[in-house]
Amino acid sequence: MSSVFFEIMSAVRDRVKALPKANNCVIRKRPILLQEDSLPVIIISPGQEQVAEEAFQNTVVYNYSIEISIIQAGNRVYEADVATLFDLRQSIRNVLFQPLLDGAVTVYDCQLETNPAFEVVTGQASNYDISGMVITYKSIETRIS
Repeated sequence: MSSVFFEIMSAVRDRVKALPKANNCVIRKRPILLQEDSLPVIIISPGQEQVAEEAFQNTVVYNYSIEISIIQAGNRVYEADVATLFDLRQSIRNVLFQPLLDGAVTVYDCQLETNPAFEVVTGQASNYDISGMVITYKSIETRIS
């Protein structure tokens, strides 16, 4: 049996992978681009896990934040592929910002936080376009005592 957190991350990955132009989607501990990654890559990584509320004696609502990072080649050309990234970002948002999540049966709602559409990156990573969002899924679970 896997954890609820991992079930949510797996369900998020599966939904994103089903999108056209989003088949390179991976789960990682942190949103880190590896040298061997082919671009574009979408990295699904865990954010915070919080107790949102406690109800009755054995019922708890947990919030699980999932970070979605979209990384594609930018090559310091600031006019290239703007529409493509916006299309991909919107498609990801639309499939993930849903109250229910197949594969994670305890999830009943979510909240979306978007990051800037294009992150400003300096230094060696400045040849990438990076975009992201955080989706927090609410899960109602039984407290094990």
